[in-house]
Amino acid sequence: MPAALVENSQVICEVWASNLEEEMRKIREIVLSYSYIAMDTEFPGVVVRPIGEFRSSIDYQYQLLRCNVDLLKIIQLGLTFTNEKGEYPSGINTWQFNFKFNLM
Repeated sequence: MPAALVENSQVICEVWASNLEEEMRKIREIVLSYSYIAMDTEFPGVVVRPIGEFRSSIDYQYQLLRCNVDLLKIIQLGLTFTNEKGEYPSGINTWQFNFKFNLM
């Protein structure tokens, strides 16, 4: 079983295919009392750049992100659970789901 990482009262659990079912059971319990969820996604990087004219650099950055997210598959998803007061559950409060990654 992967070791949890500890940082600033956050305990992160790495989730792989081998422990997916077990960690999903834990999440189903946690969400009953800690129903506020922050989400983070990771993609492999930048493989394409948009072409054309853009209204602003913000518009260009948005199109750059959109193009790459549309073309690439997610490689990691993070979920952090808190309650309405922003308090973390004791023990594991963040799950980092790792997906298969292959650019080929």
